Amino acid sequence: MSGAVPPLQASTFIAAPVDRVWDVLQDQRRMRRWSPETWAQLFLPRRLAPNQLSLNLNQRKAFVWPTLSRYVEVAAPERLAFRVYGPGALWSYRLEPQDGGTRLVVRRDLIGGRRTLLSRVVATLALGGIDEHDDELVAGMDRTLAAIASDVAARGA
Repeated sequence: MSGAVPPLQASTFIAAPVDRVWDVLQDQRRMRRWSPETWAQLFLPRRLAPNQLSLNLNQRKAFVWPTLSRYVEVAAPERLAFRVYGPGALWSYRLEPQDGGTRLVVRRDLIGGRRTLLSRVVATLALGGIDEHDDELVAGMDRTLAAIASDVAARGA
């Protein structure tokens, strides 16, 4: 593979103010319910803050794999970002006021714009291939955003 790998991104509009969306998003313990790939998580320390670590178990069909993440940006209520070691990815959420609500954007950037050897091997052998897994990640981003929007709506006005 030559050339930089483009970021993956999805967004949704949520009919709620940025602060209410942030209140839901910052509870990252919900990620195992929101994300179709996240199966389990352990946070150290338990309170969301920069440099917080997250040990995660991800699952696709029968394949389960661990990742270690570190929250690199917790800027309420505008941005939340964490680096996932192994695949060398930066995942971020950006909250933007829009038309009386919030535009919530999730994005995955690869550090240095390149896939790690580990991520290429795992994607090829266990995740259906790199392109297929990227397609699944984008679909998972859409599902995650829909779940977050649902939780925001359930919280009410």
